[in-house]
Amino acid sequence: MKTKILGLAIFLTTLNSCVSFDRKLIKDDLTKISENNGKSIEGKYEFKGYDNSSSLISKQSESIGIARMLDLKNQGLEDCDFLEIKSKKLDSKLYELELTLFKNDSVKHSYKLNATLKNGILTLKNRTTKCTGIPYFLGGCEVSQSRIGLTADNNLVIHSYNDNNGSFLFLMWAGRTINYAEKFKRIQ
Repeated sequence: MKTKILGLAIFLTTLNSCVSFDRKLIKDDLTKISENNGKSIEGKYEFKGYDNSSSLISKQSESIGIARMLDLKNQGLEDCDFLEIKSKKLDSKLYELELTLFKNDSVKHSYKLNATLKNGILTLKNRTTKCTGIPYFLGGCEVSQSRIGLTADNNLVIHSYNDNNGSFLFLMWAGRTINYAEKFKRIQ
């Protein structure tokens, strides 16, 4: 009997830890990307965002920026001028995106990320999971991921989520889930 209760508790906590993107943040201003127009994401975009929204904050807040939203780890990425995106179709729904960050018209950093086309938006393969302690027993986990797409005006939108939850002896109590979207103007 104890093993059944323990198994049920573990099963329920794993269901509770599933996180998803809150589509309400971007659904009214989204141009769907399809297999036919997958290259439409290519272009140059301003590095500083012009509009943002969050699932926790009702008013617009200060820009988080591209580097933090995409979970890019290098130092000194906060002062870039613009971002250039190039895409290469690998499969019917799989793309390789090359993200190049520029400062004073010279390349500061370049990254390659794979992305899957799903529901008209590219979900990046940049999911990170960090766990502390013994997750769901005496500790917790933080999970984050990003996706990118285009607004109705053909500007870039980056949509990220961050889920941080913890527990003590399988009792869930601490945690928050943040969905955040930011838009970046297209330069070219």
